[in-house]
Order: sequence, then structure tokens, then C-alpha cells
Amino acid sequence: MEHAKILIVEDDWTFAETTKQKLLRMEYIVSGIVTSGEEAIRNVRDNPPDLVLMDIVLTGEMDGIEAASQIKLISNIPVIYVTSYVNDEFLSRAKLTTPMGYICKPFETETLKAAVEIALYRRSTERMLQETAEEKAQLEAQNQQLQKVESLGRMARAISHHFNNQLQTVMGNLEMAMEDLPRSENQINILLIEAMQAARKAAVVSGKMLTYLGQTFGKHEPVDLSEACRQSLILLKAAAPKGMILRADLPSCGPVIRANTSQIQQVLINLITNAWEAAGENRDAIVLTVKTVSLTDIPALKRFPINWRPKEIVYACMEVADEGHGIPDRDIDKLFDPFFTTNFTGRGLGLSVVLGIVGAHGGGITVESKPCLGSVFRVFFPVSTEELPCQPDLPAMPGVLQTGRAEKFSKIEGSGTVLLVEDEEPVRNMARMMLTRLGYTVLEAMDGVEAVEIFKQHQDDIHYVLSDLTMPRMDGWETIAALRKLSPDIPVILSSGYDKAQVMAVMAGDHTELPQVFLGKPYKLKELSEAIRQVLGSN
Repeated sequence: MEHAKILIVEDDWTFAETTKQKLLRMEYIVSGIVTSGEEAIRNVRDNPPDLVLMDIVLTGEMDGIEAASQIKLISNIPVIYVTSYVNDEFLSRAKLTTPMGYICKPFETETLKAAVEIALYRRSTERMLQETAEEKAQLEAQNQQLQKVESLGRMARAISHHFNNQLQTVMGNLEMAMEDLPRSENQINILLIEAMQAARKAAVVSGKMLTYLGQTFGKHEPVDLSEACRQSLILLKAAAPKGMILRADLPSCGPVIRANTSQIQQVLINLITNAWEAAGENRDAIVLTVKTVSLTDIPALKRFPINWRPKEIVYACMEVADEGHGIPDRDIDKLFDPFFTTNFTGRGLGLSVVLGIVGAHGGGITVESKPCLGSVFRVFFPVSTEELPCQPDLPAMPGVLQTGRAEKFSKIEGSGTVLLVEDEEPVRNMARMMLTRLGYTVLEAMDGVEAVEIFKQHQDDIHYVLSDLTMPRMDGWETIAALRKLSPDIPVILSSGYDKAQVMAVMAGDHTELPQVFLGKPYKLKELSEAIRQVLGSN
């Protein structure tokens, strides 16, 4: 290791100067000569060398071994002991400081050269090994984070499925009870309306859990990111806390990304809301900036999702900066976990939804934050080269707006016979009542095995099948396949508490027999009616 800096600690000035000249001829740099342990410690603190040549017996109250021990606490700088006086006591104490070697006075130039080269080589190797522990530790931490994300995903999907199944029973029965009651402001009506509103909010929570997994719906098309932000700013400024300043630096047009406008606006609203809450009582400015950045400008640290790797040359960047209290470094990696919050219990889905939407758009997020100085959230989307679609003329608003409750479904919607396949009795009962209300005769089966037997008996009468996905003995896919063997053209509606993307893109797997229509739970009477229209129309 040529040009390494070496500190000489030696109280014999003549010997120290001789050693210095030998080191200089070897093309090393002598960072200094000191005569006491106290001076050595100060020198190491102010001007750290690469190696210390330490005499054991020194002037002053501190000998070389104690000085080396103190230096080891300051910085892990290697030490070679140089001495003419060695006994068992010195050696026992010296070993505790793990020196890189010993040189006995007097010594030849070659002895010094060999000791220094070995010490510097060992130090270099140790540094390389340390950097390789550190890299391994980072990889392990990243792997643990990915496993946590995968585990949270499995949990969210399972909870959402079971949750939606139960909500289907609650919301379906509430809807039919409300339809049967006369329109009035009586207490029963008010209680039912409040119960339905609570159930719908619960369904929204379930949907947000799926959004966190990147399972979002909606058409993706070329979108002007600046214009999408401008449209949201009108509402955001109106809703901003009193005294809060919201500034925006947006290009007149562009950049263009391929996205769903309402979801991009949801990302912005959640980030701005998060910034408001971070500000607390400090009504400082929040700044929204839209720009384009190159691949190399995207920070490598604090990047989410943890497995996101930018691949495009240019990205659109939506940046939200606040001057709030900042985020502790230990909390940044948990910011996007569902229900994690530094505010108060019951919040914490906003940033999870942001991560899910951004991930579904092929983008990523970086976070920079310093305590008491605020935070910067940057969202990156791949830039699209597509042209923006022409905006259609808006239809004229009707002169009179219809008020009151939605259209009632008490009238007969259709006729015929449906085979209902559902293993959960409350859900099956609710679905039967909905189908009956829509005018259909209902044959019920508890699972796929029973459905096949019933279908064999009533094949000529059944117009279509409404089947659950997750059932014991025979699931929805197997049920569709078995029924299609008996009647290749039988129309099927497949219903599930899992979302459509998960069911049709993942769970479908190698199944060749697919349903005509997917109906997500919980569904309303109107949505069931529309699904029936689609399945019968496709047939």
C-alpha cells in the first residue's frame, strides 16, 4: 500500500528520525513524530494515519500499550509495537490491543518494510471483508423486507376475501330491507341507512388493502401529469387547513405518463394530506413540483417498493416537500406498511394506497427527511411517448336533477332459472333473495359437487350459473370445468371476495374454462343485475 500515512510514536528522537527516513525511502508518508502516548492520541484524532509505529516505553504517564488501547477506541487503526524491552507482562497486556505485529530494536530496513507491508495488507483485507459483511447484511435486510411485503400481501388478500364475503351478507340484506320499507324519515330507515354507510366504508378499507398490493382497476391512458395535478389543486387549496400555504411549480404541459387520472390524483391528495399532518401547528409552505428526471437522478436509498429498479432513461417526477417535523430514520422503512402511523391509532392506509397505485403504474417512490427540517416525497412514473387523447365535448347538463334514493329493483328484471353455488349459508340466502327479487327461479348448491348433481337433473331448465370461487371439495374453476363438460355453452358468473386481477390473472392459472363475467364481493343488487345482463347477452 504505497503512500500510506504512518505515525511514529518514539521518545528517542534520533531513532525516530532514522525510522522516518527509512519509511520515506519506501515511499510511505510520515504523518508525524510524537514522543508520548497523549500526543499520539491527539494526533490520531486530528489527523488519522493508516498505521502507527508505537514504542512501548514512552515519556509521560501513559505507555505505548495504554495509548494503543485508547487509539483502538477512537478508530480501528492498526498498531505495530516497536521496542527493545519485552517481558511477559508487556506481552500479556499488548495482546489485548490486538496489534498487527512486533519489531524489536534495533532492526534492519527489510524487517521494518516486511512488518509494515504485512500490517497494511492485513488492514486492507479486513476492510474488504468488513465491507462484504456490511453488503451481506444489507442484502439480508432487503430480503427480510421483501418477505415481509410478501407476507403482508398474503394476509391482505386473505382478510379481504373473508371480509368481503361477510360484507356481502350485511350489505345485501340491508339493501333489500331498505327497498322494502316505504320512503320515510322514520327511525328504522335512518338506522338502516347508517348501517349501510358503515358497511360501505368497511368495503372501502378492504379495497384499499388490495390497492396496497398493486391490484388497482381503471383504464390506463396517456395523461398529462401537470394537468392532473392542477385539477386536484383546486380542491386541495379549498380543503387546506387555515394558514397553510400550498405552492405549485408545474410545467404548462406534460410530462405525459400512461396512467389512470383519478388514481394519480388520489396519490397526490394522500401525499398532500400526509404533509399537512406532518406540519402540525406549524403552518409552513407545502410545495408541489412536477418535472422530468433522468435515470441517474433517482436516489438509490430509501426507495420503495424495495424491489423497484428504474429501467427507463427518463421519468416523470411528482415531488411534495414540506417543512414539518421530519421523519425519524428508523421509521422511514415502515412508512408504507398498512396501518403504520406516527400520528394516532386508526390512520395509516393513505401511504399504503399511494405505494400500491404507484407500483401498479410501474413507478417508484423515494423519501428524504431530516428531523425538524421536513420531508420530501418523490414519485416517479415512466414517461410515455403516446399522444394525449382528444377530450370529448361534455354532454349538456339536464335541466332537472333527479333526487331521492337510487332506482328501486322491486320490478321484475328477468325470468328463468339460475343455479346458485355458494358454500357460506348466509351469503347463499342473501344471494337467493336478490335473485328471486330480480325475477329468477333459484336452484341452490352448497358446493361444486352438489352443483354438478343438481345440474344433471335440471340441465334443460338452467339458464346460467352464479358460482362462488373458494369452496370445499370442488372450487369455482373445477365447478365451471365440470359443468361445461355437461353443457359446453352454459353461461357462468364467477363471484369472489378476492379482486378481479388476483382471480383472473393469477388464480386462473392453466384453467381453460373461464367465466363470462366476474362479480366481486360485496356486490349490490344493481351490480348483480348488470352481471346477469352481461352473461345472458354474451350467450
